[in-house]
Amino acid sequence: MGIRLVLAVIAVALVGGAATARADNPVLNGDVGIGDAFTITLNDAAGNKVTHLDAGTYTLNLRDHSAFHNFHFSGPGVDVLTSVDGIEDKTFTVTLTDGTYFFNCDPHSSQMKGSFTVGTVTTPPPPTPTPAATKLAASITGSKATLKPLAGLSAGRAVITVRDASSSDGFRLSGPGLSKATGAKFRGTVKWTVTLKAGRYSFGSARSSKLRKTFTVSG
Repeated sequence: MGIRLVLAVIAVALVGGAATARADNPVLNGDVGIGDAFTITLNDAAGNKVTHLDAGTYTLNLRDHSAFHNFHFSGPGVDVLTSVDGIEDKTFTVTLTDGTYFFNCDPHSSQMKGSFTVGTVTTPPPPTPTPAATKLAASITGSKATLKPLAGLSAGRAVITVRDASSSDGFRLSGPGLSKATGAKFRGTVKWTVTLKAGRYSFGSARSSKLRKTFTVSG
């Protein structure tokens, strides 16, 4: 009887110790398919979206709300998931190390997915958006040429719509690293995508330098 009692006490102590260890771990909560929606999220205990974590041991609570979605969590040393056709809650103890971790719904992985980094691996900054191209309008009729707008032009990409209505001349644009022109026999509309650099440019008649005007592009 004494041996059985000792064993029972040890078993209770072990179970209690494991529960305490799990309770001490930081908590991560994953939800998928709430209301059968095509949504998947992973938040910390405060409800913040997980983007970067310290390496360590975590309690991962997965709540699968849909019978046609699942929550699949994977990364260095970890690969756990819920079933696709079941509605269930599962709890895992996971040890996260330096690296990138991923979560997704397996049947809909192209649209239901996310990732975060752990430890020394940091999330790269979002790409710098490419500035929109400046839009310019150019024209030539006879030997009279225009290019608008010219005020406040800065270096960068530009899309120039050129309307050539001259039967004996063309429109010419030149400057640092750029020289473009329509032909003397060309009549119609073209679009040029160019990169303007800081410096002085000229535009106007393709045939006569005397019939050209200048403008400046700032750096």
